[in-house]
Amino acid sequence: MEEKGTGLITAFDSLFTTNKIQMLKVLFTRLPSAQQGGFAIYIKFLELQYTLRFLRFQPVPRFAGSKPLSADFFSGDSSDTIALLDELLPFSGPAERTRIENIKNMLQNIAKMKEMMEMMEMLKEMFPEGFGGDGENPMDFFSGMAGMSGMDMSSVFDMFGKEN
Repeated sequence: MEEKGTGLITAFDSLFTTNKIQMLKVLFTRLPSAQQGGFAIYIKFLELQYTLRFLRFQPVPRFAGSKPLSADFFSGDSSDTIALLDELLPFSGPAERTRIENIKNMLQNIAKMKEMMEMMEMLKEMFPEGFGGDGENPMDFFSGMAGMSGMDMSSVFDMFGKEN
């Protein structure tokens, strides 16, 4: 995962620099410490100047293997967002790592809830009489199924609680 992130950073850096700027970066390592600070600022200024010129005359190409994020977490697929969060983890500190993990867990829980809702809709279509006829209370269905002989409802609830 970390290699992919580092590769994307390298691709970004190489897109927004020139050979001359790269040569200056090599020269930077040979300068006395007292001169490196000003030289680093000069290099960053050249990169900014080049980037502004570059973007003025051509669009930014899409990086290989990347796709835009979906912003619709409730009805769309958030797997691309979770993959992005996984790529960000190696570059984050402990507090950021905790926040990222919490966001990932929230998105995964939303996906599970969506799956459960889809399952409930499917069950409602298959057994409309089990939902009390009007389909308003899904617990009517489960209470009706609980009375069936030989059926252990705990296994049904366990199915919904399993991790993927």
